[in-house]
Amino acid sequence: MKVAAIYGSPRKSGNSAKMLEAVLEEFPQEAEIRKIYLAEKNFSGCCAERNCLNLGYCDVEDEMQEIYKDLLWAEVIVFASSSQFGDVPTPLKALMERTWPLRGKLKNKIGGYVVSARRYAESTINTLRAFMLRHKMILGNTGAIAYTVTENGGLENDALAIKDSHKTGKRLVELYYLVHSKD
Repeated sequence: MKVAAIYGSPRKSGNSAKMLEAVLEEFPQEAEIRKIYLAEKNFSGCCAERNCLNLGYCDVEDEMQEIYKDLLWAEVIVFASSSQFGDVPTPLKALMERTWPLRGKLKNKIGGYVVSARRYAESTINTLRAFMLRHKMILGNTGAIAYTVTENGGLENDALAIKDSHKTGKRLVELYYLVHSKD
């Protein structure tokens, strides 16, 4: 089982990262997990030159090339996102924009997500779901959402978010075995 864990929040140890760790705890010990911290990567959003339409790949030379390899390698892709101004953070949006050349190549990969927000997570959730559905991925669950209030604490005040994160992990593993039992 090959898993790409995409940490989309700029905070490496933030609430969404903790939720993603809870998801990953549910994967079997033999699972290969590649953790990708987008805030540590040097890449830009789509430059809209549209060269990828003719080439079949993005010719911008940056660290997105490494991320492409991880996305293509993975059988399961799990996203962790904070909600910033009601949507995914800029690095995660940039990654999504840059996957245009991967059209058809993420099909039937299992996808899941966790979101941490103060409020108004709907657009963040919609962006993540739309990304997976446009790539024809198998959407693994309704995801896990934490409504945290940073002034009065964080994830430690939302036991349901951690419980739902574990449920998301269990469902992704279940789907993996369902999809791959025919192999």
